[in-house]
Amino acid sequence: MIKEININTDLLGKELKSIFESIAKSKFTAYLVGGTVRDLILEKIPKDIDLVVEKNLDEFSQFLASLFQGKVIRFNNHGMQTLRIINPYNKMTIDVTEFENTNNGLFLDLRRRDFTINSMAIIINDELDYISNIIDPFDGVVDIEKKIIRYTNKDTVLDDPLRMIRLVRLCSKLGFSVEHGTLNYFKDNAVLLNNVSKERIRDEIIEIFSLKNSYKSIFMLDELRLLNVIFPEVGQTINVEQLGLHDKDVYDHLISSLYFVEKLIDDELFEKINTDIFAHDKSIIPYIKIATFLHDIGKPGTKEFKNEKITFISHDELGSTIVFDILTRLKFSLKTIDYIKNLIKHHLRLGHLISLDMEPSDKSLRKLNRDCGEIILELTYLDFADYLATSKFNFDNYSDHYNKLGKIYYRILNISTEFTKKTQDIINGRQIMEIFGLNEGPEVGRVLHAIEQEVINNGEITKENAIKLAKTILNK
Repeated sequence: MIKEININTDLLGKELKSIFESIAKSKFTAYLVGGTVRDLILEKIPKDIDLVVEKNLDEFSQFLASLFQGKVIRFNNHGMQTLRIINPYNKMTIDVTEFENTNNGLFLDLRRRDFTINSMAIIINDELDYISNIIDPFDGVVDIEKKIIRYTNKDTVLDDPLRMIRLVRLCSKLGFSVEHGTLNYFKDNAVLLNNVSKERIRDEIIEIFSLKNSYKSIFMLDELRLLNVIFPEVGQTINVEQLGLHDKDVYDHLISSLYFVEKLIDDELFEKINTDIFAHDKSIIPYIKIATFLHDIGKPGTKEFKNEKITFISHDELGSTIVFDILTRLKFSLKTIDYIKNLIKHHLRLGHLISLDMEPSDKSLRKLNRDCGEIILELTYLDFADYLATSKFNFDNYSDHYNKLGKIYYRILNISTEFTKKTQDIINGRQIMEIFGLNEGPEVGRVLHAIEQEVINNGEITKENAIKLAKTILNK
C-alpha cells in the first residue's frame, strides 16, 4: 500500500514547503491527496492543493488560513463538505475535507474518488522523506506509469456523472488513454450526464477547449456518447454531404477546422491573440475554438439541391441562431454568447471578398470594419482554418488564399484607424445635442449612424455637411 517514489520536493516551492512544515508541527493529522499527489509524481508543479484531515475540519482550515491571511469558503464537493482556503497573494487554493474518524477512514476517502491516479495520499509529517512515501491502495502509481485512467470504484464513480467529461479533460491534459472497462462503463451510462447542472458541464467544456488538441477531445466525447448529450445539434451534421469544393461531410469539416484554427493561432500566423482574461476566467482563445467548431452548425437546416448542386444558403444566419440556443442552454455568459454568435454570423464575409475577381473596394472594407472591426483578427483565423479544412486541395495550395486574406486583414487595420479618427473628428453626440437642443436618446443615435454611413460610402464627410445631414434627419 505504501510505495516509495523519488519526488522532487522543489516542485512544492518555498511557500508550500513552509505551510507543510507548519502542518507537520501542528496537532493536526493531514494528508495530501488527489491531483496534487498525481502532479508531484508526474513532476508537475501543483497549482492548487487538495488535503484531507483526520478530524477538526473547521479548526484545521482556520489554522491554514492564518498562515497566509487566507479566506475560507464552505461548499459541497461530490457530497463532501469542503472548505476552500484562498491565498490572496497568489490566488492559489487549498481544498480541505475531513475523512471518517475510523481505522479505515483514509482508505474509504480514497475509495470514493474518481480515478486511481487521483486516489493516492501522502501524510504530512516532519520526516525528511515524507513526500516520497505514497499511500496507494488502488495502484494509481502503476496506472500513471502505464499512462491510463481507470475508475477507482465502479459503484461510486458515477455518483457524480460529470466525471465522464472530466475523464476526457484529464486524458487531454495528461496525454493518457482510458482503460477499456472504464471506457465501456461510461459509454453505457452517458445519459446520466443529463442529471448534471448545465453550469458544471459548461465549465468542463471551456476547460477542454482551453487545452491543446481540442479536436481529440471531441472525438473522445463522441466515443463516450457524451457529445450528443452536450451538443445534440452537432450530431445532425454527421453524414451531411457537401460535395462541390468540399471533400468531407459537415461534421468532419468542423473537426478539421477546429484542428487548423488551433495550429494557426499557436503559430501566430497573422497576429498574436490577446490572452488576457475574457470570460469565465479564461482568455478569448477557447471561445474562438468553440465558434470554429460550431461555425457550420446551420448547414443541416439549410441544405438544398439546386441545379444538381448542394447549397447551404443563409447557413451563417441560421447557425448564429442555433448557437445562441446551444450556449444559452449551457449557461454561457451573455458576453461569450454574443461574441461566438458574431463570429459565426460573419464567418463567410472574408471568404466572399477573397472570391471577387477584383480587390475589394475601400467602401466594402469600411463596411466590414463597421460590423466586424472588433473581431477581425479572429475572423481571419476562422476563415483560413475553414479554407484549409474544406479539402486536401486547399491545404496543398493555400498560398494564394493566404496572401489575399493577409492583404485584406492589414488593409482593414489601416482603414479602422482612419475610420475611427475621421468619425471622431467630424462631430460627436455631445455636439449634436448642443447644436440642436437635444437630450440623450435615439435621435442622436440616428444622426451618428447616418454620418458613419456617409463615411463608409464616400470615405469622408465635412463637419458642415454632417450638420446639414443631421438637419435633414431631424427635420430642423
